[in-house]
Amino acid sequence: MNYKKIIEILEKHNLLVEYDNADVKFSYLSYNSKDIKENTLFVCKGVSFKEDYLFDAIKNGAICYVSEKNYMVDALKIIVKDVRCALAVISELFYPDNLFKIGITGTKGKTTTNYFINNILENYLGYKPGIFATHYFYTGKESGENHLTTPESLELHKYLNQMMQSNIKYMSMEVSSQASYHKRIYGMNFDIGAFLNISEDHISPLEHKNFEEYLSCKIEFLKQCDTVIIYKHTDYYDDIIKTLKGKKIITFGFKDADYVISNIKNNNGLTFDIDNKKDIRTYKISMAGRFNVINATCAIVIAELLNISYENIKDGLLKTSVSGRMNVLTNGICPVIIDYAHNELSAKALYESLKEDYPDKKIKVVFGCPGDKGINRRKDMGLLAGKYADYIYLTAEDPGNSKTIDICEEIASYIKEYHSNYEIIEDREEAIRKAIANATKDDVIALLGKGDETYQIVNGKWLPYKTDIVIARDELSKIKE
Repeated sequence: MNYKKIIEILEKHNLLVEYDNADVKFSYLSYNSKDIKENTLFVCKGVSFKEDYLFDAIKNGAICYVSEKNYMVDALKIIVKDVRCALAVISELFYPDNLFKIGITGTKGKTTTNYFINNILENYLGYKPGIFATHYFYTGKESGENHLTTPESLELHKYLNQMMQSNIKYMSMEVSSQASYHKRIYGMNFDIGAFLNISEDHISPLEHKNFEEYLSCKIEFLKQCDTVIIYKHTDYYDDIIKTLKGKKIITFGFKDADYVISNIKNNNGLTFDIDNKKDIRTYKISMAGRFNVINATCAIVIAELLNISYENIKDGLLKTSVSGRMNVLTNGICPVIIDYAHNELSAKALYESLKEDYPDKKIKVVFGCPGDKGINRRKDMGLLAGKYADYIYLTAEDPGNSKTIDICEEIASYIKEYHSNYEIIEDREEAIRKAIANATKDDVIALLGKGDETYQIVNGKWLPYKTDIVIARDELSKIKE
């Protein structure tokens, strides 16, 4: 990569402060001082960045650095206003692509919607499209587990380039508010952006300082999209629409929308109708949870914009299931539902769906809240459980640097506004086993928050965990015997 092109792109984005005149070429880009090759352009990023990292990078082959600070070192310098923005645009220069990009955002439903559209696209194309999901990515050359909902900009563009090299034409990805806040998608253009919903979440010292900032990050992503698909009944709909002047906007919902949902029925899966003002078509999903009809409809709108046939859409929807999201185990005395629901919006939707689908059963729930982020969830989840659940088992859910008992007691203080039908069992496996062992045929059990995650975050460590699904299946097998 030519030094001059780097300077030109930074000037174009008004990021450049100062630079050295040079005529050099870079063969590699990195922000990790342990990942350096000959003629590397090194980016000094991160709140914990130390000058020693730059010294190591230069020693190992870096010939130029990008930073917001001028370091007195023997290397070329490029000083910028915002190093995260600079990393994003330079990464795209190093790793270009020509993909059709679909981005999905919202407080809940991103992953399920992503898998719906991914399966529809695979059905239509005859090969796997690119995807970035909360716990999985596929580029045609690589696949694996994600630790960030949206990868860091360098990895993101590297993977997009891999998709292009693999002759993949379409890519769908979840776009988190943190991705926008930390400039991971800065400078990117999306052909289609979908907005599902928003509620007060991710407010903490480690995430967003307030709801206004959280919403603003979601909107900034939508401004990077050519076409915006939005759920008509989301909170703050009018505020969001006002910011998107000049954009092509398509709405979906239960009334007064471009795509109208109706006639939802539970029939060994959920069937529903969609009226797109041209005709009315019936679809079916195998996933439980009436809120997943909304996610499926968003995927349908995207697919119709791409002129994908009704049969391809219908088949893609039906074969979609997402591990850890509305998984229903029925090989025991009562239904057990495993879901990632971990905030007010997702939990409320789940409880309301349980009330409709299991009207004659008592709801028993196992959940906790994290220790280091989303502190407001403790109140929201406590009040919802008190309102909807007949009995509650409070337990660990990534307590981090906090004590599980303290988190559970705080949640319990809100449950008490409704009743005292709860108990605290700090060990999550023990809590799940007790909930299932004590169940009757008149119950439905919901295990919330962890889905199929294979870890618990405790004191900064990711400790192995069997997963809620494995534990529940094991306990149910004992009952069946």
